Amino acid sequence: MRGHAVILGWAGSTARQLRGVASFHRSLGLEPIVVAPRVFRAMALPWGWRREGDALARRLIDRCSAAPQPLVVHAFSNAGFWTYAATLRALSGHRHGQRVLDRVGALILDSAPGFPPHIRSGFAARSSAMAMMPILLRALGRPPALSHPILDPPLRAFMRLWALASPRQIRRMEASLAIVRETGDWPILTLCSSADLLVPIEHVEAFVATLGERARTIRWEDSAHVRHMIVHRQAYFDAIRALCEEALRER
Repeated sequence: MRGHAVILGWAGSTARQLRGVASFHRSLGLEPIVVAPRVFRAMALPWGWRREGDALARRLIDRCSAAPQPLVVHAFSNAGFWTYAATLRALSGHRHGQRVLDRVGALILDSAPGFPPHIRSGFAARSSAMAMMPILLRALGRPPALSHPILDPPLRAFMRLWALASPRQIRRMEASLAIVRETGDWPILTLCSSADLLVPIEHVEAFVATLGERARTIRWEDSAHVRHMIVHRQAYFDAIRALCEEALRER
């Protein structure tokens, strides 16, 4: 293998759903490391995202710190973004973490980040409820969707209470923007759509504007949340292939 690809899934994603992305990276000579974030636990505990980051950081140190090959990160939605930020924080504080950071050659952000620098409780309730709704509906044996006429009001009320009771979590979410922006100098490719109902395009573009020349963006107008690789499969994977090949050459 020529390197590793860390694939960080969205809220409710499974290893099976990420199998196609893993196969694509394997075809480029990158050994996939697949992570389906445990979002319920990460959000329920004040230290939940930190625990996700610590676990992945240890895994990367064990598998990648001694290898000379480059590392590419492919993160989906806010859950992948927060896992990535927590991992960067954990690696920066570990005595062997710099070895892993030195291997990073590129970051791919699919449908992320979808939140402003200052998160208010109303925004947190609305976006969190939309992110959790597919998981809840799947548990009830119903087709996944971002909203439901009956379940929306109680779920949003619950998530508003969660936001008001979780200031530490909110601060960590806000801080993740600066962590991702200020750690490393590798290129960042964002793949987004104005038709994404969960991740407002203006938040993605506002973050990209802070990255300077590191940023590369492909914006579509018709693909839903984390569906770009299905609706625009050729363009999606061509862009990722080009970025990964560049990272493999330069590292």
